[in-house]
Amino acid sequence: MNAHESPPPAGRVSEPGPQHAPTRKGDPIEVAASVYENWDLESPPAPGPAPTPAPDEALAGPVVTPGRVTPEDFLPRPIGQGPAAVREPWADPVSPLGGPVEPASAAPPAAPSAGTAAPTGPETPADAEAAAGPEAPTGADPVVRPSSFRTPGPLAHVGRKAPAYPAEPTDIPAVRGGDLYGVLLPDTVVDGGRFGPVTVRAASVRGDSHRYAAECRQDAALVVRAGGLLLVAVADGVGSQPHSHHGSNGIVRLLAKHVLPQADTLLGLLRTGAAADFAGLTSRLVAAAAEELAQEAERFGHPPKSWSTTLRALLVPADPEVPARGFVAVGDGGLLRLREGGWENLDADGDGDGDDGPGTLISTRTDCLPEAYGLVRTALITDTRPGDVLVLCTDGLALPLVKEPELREFLGGRWGREVPGLAEFLWQAQVRVRSYDDDRSVVCLWEAPA
Repeated sequence: MNAHESPPPAGRVSEPGPQHAPTRKGDPIEVAASVYENWDLESPPAPGPAPTPAPDEALAGPVVTPGRVTPEDFLPRPIGQGPAAVREPWADPVSPLGGPVEPASAAPPAAPSAGTAAPTGPETPADAEAAAGPEAPTGADPVVRPSSFRTPGPLAHVGRKAPAYPAEPTDIPAVRGGDLYGVLLPDTVVDGGRFGPVTVRAASVRGDSHRYAAECRQDAALVVRAGGLLLVAVADGVGSQPHSHHGSNGIVRLLAKHVLPQADTLLGLLRTGAAADFAGLTSRLVAAAAEELAQEAERFGHPPKSWSTTLRALLVPADPEVPARGFVAVGDGGLLRLREGGWENLDADGDGDGDDGPGTLISTRTDCLPEAYGLVRTALITDTRPGDVLVLCTDGLALPLVKEPELREFLGGRWGREVPGLAEFLWQAQVRVRSYDDDRSVVCLWEAPA
């Protein structure tokens, strides 16, 4: 949850949100453009010719030539065009005259100058072997990259307007009020693996507004094995509370602690489809985790409310013969399914597709742990099909996914086609949308195809 979203005091005109990035006190400049744009890299002057050593000096040792000796290949270069609208994000570059741009390495060799004999080929067998290059090893499989693989680059965005915040962190959080834990949280976490019939990818990323304000990440994500079950969870610390990052990271850890001893029982309930018993047991486990979370807050000298956080989790059996997936949630966030290129909202107030997307997201709930331990919502997802993708996320991703068709199209076109690698998934999960700058945590589960 974003603390910058609170209403303005009476008598003051509300700010337009992240249409313009907030100016920090003492900022020398206003950050209004991408940090990747308008780079003007001037090549350093070429070093002068090395002096010719005298005959006596040649015997004294090597001559050290003053000046720049960095090879030209190591000079800094722009790393990309910067965040730009991704109407066709992966289209090959087109030259002004039409047709794809040829890479620099494919340029034809320069014609020989006048008076110079054109090369006629290698003069000796050794020269021919050197010109041909090293021979490929026999029996080695060629390196085949997925069709969606692209070289990583600056973060893209969807929409006609670029986000107001820079695309990368601009500051590092400092210890505030003696809270060392906050500065030890990394900006980004990525995880994944395979478990039974599913492949997992998970990421938790600090939002643009928290990066700009030098605040720590308040979201958390978890991927853990509990016997024959896979437990994945995301949590969103309430931005208006000063220690909510303790709460989000604490609740996923404590939920795993209480689920582990009950893994076999939970697996049996999923196998038999006992929804009522599953709801009762998981509600007790969440309540136990919330009680322990409140006790930890008090030991730190904090009110339990200052650790307020949401929670949502999925329990997935390793047995491919058990198609049920158990869902547990307290507070806002999202649970969506990508099936055959279309998005379904599995945690919505209404059915059907509305003007804003696939159903109305439950985004107005303010239930938070550790206080709202009695307001646990559960469900069994029993209609799983091969090739489905379940997307469990905090509202930092759930809101733009439901409300922005371009983001659904962008992620659906990639996540619905193949399982990305960890680095590629992290890049995809960070694709930005203007006015959505909160922390973003997401866990995706790819069901094995038939």
